[in-house]
Amino acid sequence: MSENQIEGLSESFTREEYNSPEIFALEMQKIYGTNWCFAGRSDQLAQIGDRLVVEVGNESILILRNRESQLRAYYNVCRHRGSQLCDASGSGFGAAITCPYHAWSYSLEGALVATPLHEKDSIDREALNLKSVQVDQWQGCIFVSLDPNAMPLLEWLDSHYSRPRELEKFEMHSLVNARTTVDEVQANWKVLAENYSECLHCAVVHPELVDLVPVYKTGRTIQADRQDWGASLAPGKTSLSHDQNETLDLLPAMQDLDDYSVFGAFVYPNMLIDISPTVAVLTRYVPRSPTHTTIYTDYLFPKSVVDDKSLDLEPTISFSDMVNRQDIAVCERVQRGVSSKSFVRAYHTKIERYCHQLIRRYRAEIN
Repeated sequence: MSENQIEGLSESFTREEYNSPEIFALEMQKIYGTNWCFAGRSDQLAQIGDRLVVEVGNESILILRNRESQLRAYYNVCRHRGSQLCDASGSGFGAAITCPYHAWSYSLEGALVATPLHEKDSIDREALNLKSVQVDQWQGCIFVSLDPNAMPLLEWLDSHYSRPRELEKFEMHSLVNARTTVDEVQANWKVLAENYSECLHCAVVHPELVDLVPVYKTGRTIQADRQDWGASLAPGKTSLSHDQNETLDLLPAMQDLDDYSVFGAFVYPNMLIDISPTVAVLTRYVPRSPTHTTIYTDYLFPKSVVDDKSLDLEPTISFSDMVNRQDIAVCERVQRGVSSKSFVRAYHTKIERYCHQLIRRYRAEIN
């Protein structure tokens, strides 16, 4: 047994992997630079010319909807002198992408179409198209990959131990985003991913949640007697909400289950999916540094619920946000601890089986 091996435990991330700028840069290249990464919702690009500016690894990426209503993604960089093209997401920009430096303009297909103060034939415009990035969508979610040779998105999703495609029955593409929250978290993205991948902390950190989902009190995230990887709510409970008397419509397929249930999936490296009876919560990690991660959280409901202004979504959204903030607080506590010179590495117990899967995939990609 090595110096770091302890009976009953397996080795996890080291102090350096939680804190080193050099390792963080390597992660941006080998993990965020090769995998498909969750970038946003397709309904954010409802109209031709709408744009979505997102950070993937160390890159700023511009995602657009073209005239044929197809998604296109490009490095957010002008081919002239390297200026960043777009600063913000949104609508109303029209069908041209114009650099704010010298006003070179590109079509939605990335073609250079205008170079003011230059004769049209004086520059080989066809050699200066925007650099494209792979983009695809699944269940209304946009994914981009910086790897030009990345496997097809659905095949990549099928490679996940968390089985995200089994959540397609809940028809997330049909849901409407009622709110997005943004949290700046002083913690490494892997601290957040580990926290999501286990429930040993749930009884201590989430007392309100475990009262609604009894199996979480045992440290497990799914029930042994269920083959669908779901977890039943406590008897008489109908939602993850501060108000159990709410009258919100159920998500598609939820009414077909024997029990009101919750489901979850970690889509490596930066997406969390949480399904409960009345809401689907999508989380996106954007790592900023070894000790800083931005978290975007979308709260999706059936369109009938969002359109009905008489319904109060606050008890449901605030319950999820409460759980999120409880997780953020403990993850920031972990980050402070793993920064200590006394800390060498973390460990996982046998019950933290999905943490084992996380570090196995990480090690395969980072080495």
